[in-house]
Amino acid sequence: MTSRGRSLAGRMECPDLVDELTCSICLSVYTEPVSLRCGHNFCRSCIVQVLDTGDGSGGYSCPDCRAEYPERPALEKNRKLGNIAKHFTSTDPEQDEVKIFCAYCMFSVPAAKTCLQCETSFCTKHLRNHNQLVDHVLIEPPTSMENLTCPDHKKMMKYFCAEHGVCVCVSCFAFGEHRGHQIEEITTASKKKEEKLRRFLDKMTSERAETEKMAWKLRNHVEKVQVESNVLTKKITGQFKDLREELEFLEMQVVSEISRQADQIATKFFGVVRQLEDRMEELTWNISRIQDMVNKKDVISILQESDNETTCDVDKNSERDEKLVFVMGDLNVGLISETLHKGMAEIFTSTKNYIYGSRVLPVIMDVNTAHNKMEISADMKAIADSDVNHGRPELPSRFTIYNQVLSTNSFTFGQHYWEVETSVQGIWDIGLAYPSIERDGKHSGIGDNKKSWCLRKYTTKYMSAHDSKAQSLLFEQCSQLIGIYLNYEAGLLTFYELCDRDRHLFRHLYTFCANFQEPLHVAFYVDEGAWIKVLL
Repeated sequence: MTSRGRSLAGRMECPDLVDELTCSICLSVYTEPVSLRCGHNFCRSCIVQVLDTGDGSGGYSCPDCRAEYPERPALEKNRKLGNIAKHFTSTDPEQDEVKIFCAYCMFSVPAAKTCLQCETSFCTKHLRNHNQLVDHVLIEPPTSMENLTCPDHKKMMKYFCAEHGVCVCVSCFAFGEHRGHQIEEITTASKKKEEKLRRFLDKMTSERAETEKMAWKLRNHVEKVQVESNVLTKKITGQFKDLREELEFLEMQVVSEISRQADQIATKFFGVVRQLEDRMEELTWNISRIQDMVNKKDVISILQESDNETTCDVDKNSERDEKLVFVMGDLNVGLISETLHKGMAEIFTSTKNYIYGSRVLPVIMDVNTAHNKMEISADMKAIADSDVNHGRPELPSRFTIYNQVLSTNSFTFGQHYWEVETSVQGIWDIGLAYPSIERDGKHSGIGDNKKSWCLRKYTTKYMSAHDSKAQSLLFEQCSQLIGIYLNYEAGLLTFYELCDRDRHLFRHLYTFCANFQEPLHVAFYVDEGAWIKVLL
């Protein structure tokens, strides 16, 4: 246990020890304790001051029990009590600090303030009297008066040198090394420094609050990402399980198609093979018969053999063999390939929708929001820039400045995906907007306010736009097909470019992160001959 621990433990175990070691005059632990004949103990300096006051009156008494002495009593040194007090002081951390006492108190009373002008310390009582007489500069009592004394001139340091940043006395700046420097009273400089520190403290406090807020946001974001990661991992794991099952089923389909075609071909030509086998036996028999006639050299039998019959039989069988060869077929590789690719395309579509958790909903244009110089197809799924004013009725929902239109349907939850085909020429915007977007004015354009987000094609390059802030992207248009994915709850709006739709090759263009508060409508803008067609 440390000395501090031992001291505190000892004081807790003996609560009366401090009282026993405290001088009743100065209320501090004994310093050089002495005893009177009555048995009471006091600090030597304290009791000497009390006895000195009795010299004039000729009477002496004990401050504790008021025992009177006709003559000045002798003071007996209490060595044992002094050793105990000394040991207690050395182990008591509260006694480590050197205290400044009031200069006007008869006994050792701790000072409350120190006056720089008077160069004197006062207790609370004498400080009130001092303040009623003068208006001097007061400071907290130092641990030692030497800390306020100039080491060169031995005078009180009442001023502050701003140039060197040190406290100085009057002699230092009157004729010392700080002569001619910018000097202020120590209290004035202290107040300025205090104000500066307070401003710095306020700034640090504000910065700490902002840092704490940012840390909280980041922690929440990390937790949110972790939750989304776990959910997405679970989805992907399930998707791969389903994908393996779908691939196995597709494999069975393709293998079954191959087997079906093979069995069909085998069944079709099984009878033909039997006919060919019969023909082989017949030919073998004729070959053997004719071979025997030739080998026997039977002139009569050879001459009697009918040439027409033999030749006709051979010609007839040759024609039949040619027909059999003509009707022979192979596996329909094209049909097999079509079955395979169709199945893979279906698997890819289901996989894409499963990963995004998206639904493909039809996007229909709302003609009541369309600008008058915008062409809309009969099925409400295609728009184009037009120079013709279509004279549509004036409605509060109609855009009046820009060639824009919103969809009739809106999205308030869930995940969605759709695709559009775009023109190469002109300028177009594809995005989402709140129904509360302005219909008139320069801030009514898609991406030119806080209520809309869009992908913009300007010249040959893409841009992202929101809240009148457009950001150029690194990509140039290489495909006319654009995919859009929305996750309402997660606040994600992502744009893809379908570089090769048949091979399902996508290129990520840009993702907006937002906190969606209203229903979202699909929004389109076309200009300078541009057109857009909704595919999904």
